[in-house]
Amino acid sequence: MQWLYQRDLAYIHAVGFGSSAQGAAPEILRRLKNASTRIRRVVDVGCGAGPLTKALLEGGFEVTGIDTSVDLLEIARTVSPLARFLNVSAYDTPLPACEAVIALGEPLTYHEDSGADYRLSQFFRCASSVLPAGGLLIFDIIELGEPSLAGRAWSSGEDWAVLVETTENQSERTLVRDIQTFRRIGEFYRRSREVHKVRLFDTRWLRAELASCGFTTETAGSYGEQPLPARRRAFIATKDA
Repeated sequence: MQWLYQRDLAYIHAVGFGSSAQGAAPEILRRLKNASTRIRRVVDVGCGAGPLTKALLEGGFEVTGIDTSVDLLEIARTVSPLARFLNVSAYDTPLPACEAVIALGEPLTYHEDSGADYRLSQFFRCASSVLPAGGLLIFDIIELGEPSLAGRAWSSGEDWAVLVETTENQSERTLVRDIQTFRRIGEFYRRSREVHKVRLFDTRWLRAELASCGFTTETAGSYGEQPLPARRRAFIATKDA
């Protein structure tokens, strides 16, 4: 996979786009604390700059954050120095021992090629092998369907701006974000560009795969009071006894 969330986009993501994870945290903490098994250790897959990691630590959990971005992890280590962080892909390394695995903010949708289904299926099996009965696997994805997600979006902050052009091909189950960033460095703005390729998934297939791996699953369009964007779907999967 290409190197995503390099220094400028990592900074912008950290300062401008952490509110969704923060908004989802109360419901995730509630789920963890009310699980049928005692949850102490949580793996935060695609932890990014660590907003959920921080909330989990404050909730009393031991947390291992996993992300492929060196620059995001540098920020996360500053925000949550008591957490353990791994600069790896969750598809390429065994998951640490834990009672819950969380992948918030669509990290499981990032795939460069057509092997997404296989990798995600293997990830489910890996999680199933690690989690005890009653353990939780919580994640969200982008669904196939309507409305179209193609278009342009612009956001800005005090010292940054970002323009995202999104194209979508449902027949190939792909969504591409062409991201232009502008970050103020001294008196000038530095311009950078990243292209993110993600995969779209069928909810019925995901539920069937999770069932085959020993999970009972419910889905939702929000994490408690935190709504998900259009065509996002949250999965709360509990490991069967």
